[in-house]
Amino acid sequence: MHRRSLLAATSLLAAPALAPGLARAQGASRAGTLRVVPETLTTILDPHFTTSFTTRDFSYLVYDTLLAVNDKWEPTLQMAERWEVSPDGMEYRFTLREGLLFHDNTPVTGEDCAASLRRWGQRDALGSVMLRATETLDAPDARTVRIKLKQPFGLVLQALSKPGAMVPMIMPKRLAETPPNRPVTEPIGSGPYRFVAAEYRPGDRIVLVRHEGYRPRAEPSVWASGAKRPTFDRVELIAMPDVSSQVSALSTGEVDYLERLPADVLPLLRRNREVKVQVVSPFGYQGILRFNHLLPPFNDVRVRRAVMMAVDQADYLPGVAGLPEYARECRSMLGCGTPYETTAGMPPKPDMEGAKRLLRESGVDLSRPVVIIHPADAPGIAALGLVTQDLLTKLGFTVDLQSMDLNTFFGRRARPEGWNVFHTTATVPDMQTPLQNSYMEAAGAPNGFAGWPKDEQVQADRAAFAATSSEAERKQLAEKIQARAAEQGFYMPLGQFVAASAWRAELNDVPMGPAMFLWNIRRGR
Repeated sequence: MHRRSLLAATSLLAAPALAPGLARAQGASRAGTLRVVPETLTTILDPHFTTSFTTRDFSYLVYDTLLAVNDKWEPTLQMAERWEVSPDGMEYRFTLREGLLFHDNTPVTGEDCAASLRRWGQRDALGSVMLRATETLDAPDARTVRIKLKQPFGLVLQALSKPGAMVPMIMPKRLAETPPNRPVTEPIGSGPYRFVAAEYRPGDRIVLVRHEGYRPRAEPSVWASGAKRPTFDRVELIAMPDVSSQVSALSTGEVDYLERLPADVLPLLRRNREVKVQVVSPFGYQGILRFNHLLPPFNDVRVRRAVMMAVDQADYLPGVAGLPEYARECRSMLGCGTPYETTAGMPPKPDMEGAKRLLRESGVDLSRPVVIIHPADAPGIAALGLVTQDLLTKLGFTVDLQSMDLNTFFGRRARPEGWNVFHTTATVPDMQTPLQNSYMEAAGAPNGFAGWPKDEQVQADRAAFAATSSEAERKQLAEKIQARAAEQGFYMPLGQFVAASAWRAELNDVPMGPAMFLWNIRRGR
């Protein structure tokens, strides 16, 4: 991991670390401004365009959803006032709350919601399965959204309340009609904060101000559900890739919240009574090693399986978790501690000699460079790539590690040419079913997710998982799907870990949950 030493961090505490983006905003009320340093600052402002959790966290401030999930994984009302399901389970109607307004002061209508869900469904793994089961997705009137199914789909409510990227956020119809292969660049939602285009500095800062027309729900806030009160006049999301600068800025009060920190700086922050350190998401993240199934050498399942056999999660976890108590080895694509946890199909333990033997049997050309696209400015991902670089070298591959920034990385991985391996981390709640886990989608190119595995059996079993209402059958199907996906080398989980966030001790009511939620926070002792 690209970390700075404790000594370097400590040396910065004696001097101000004012970032350029902060200096430009000094005219704003400091008490009324929440300054947040995400792990990386997204330049993709479209909630339907990427699985990046930095885009997801930005989107939760700007947009809202028909339904939301609480900490018991129960779908709850959000923009919707109520829902009705037909006796045969084939039609769902959602009635919007009155008075919902977009940031351009236009009312939220059923047509806006239907158009947004159609766009989301063309991009999201779970959403695409729902759309394929849908006959009609429309708006019978201004406050109603209707989903009429043509075949059974037992996860409509779960799909519309999913908390992870891509979240089914609602935007005006005119924006939702943007072709799904082109990102929306005008972020207008109906959420608690409004994007300020005049102050946007791509790669430097994103500024949001309170949406005065927002109507919070009355229920308590739990994860993404309930009241999302915009308690600050202004939220600034600030790029600050250097960890030492982050620590210094938080310690001196120039910023309020750091999203994700390497473990080696936590002892310093824990000694500071002005700072609170806490794990916000108890489910944490899954590390991912993803193969490009379209290009040699990983178009050969034997080569994919050989690399999976050689992986030792114990080599990966220290770089992303730091502390032993923050890490656990986990070979379940569906995450450990989730209802469908299974190790079916996975290599039971690292076997370097077995991996080399399988590579020899495959006849792979080891002199051909294997390109790893490597987002060097995202420490939690970059640490994984460095371990794989060493692993592939030990297996005999020629490795080309191509470093770039995170936003370039997202663009590169979306194209099938020019790379062989990428790494990422995904929040475990996003991975917990074969439909939510984008990396288990098996449609191939061009419609599948980056990496593009193609497998008709997996697709058929995912459809059966979607259609059944039997939990016992879902568990059987989940195990069968993982077994096949693992045997075909869709990707290799690199373990499961949590990460700590840190914020100024004067902040109260900081939300917990599977994303960085920034509503309801109050400043004051």
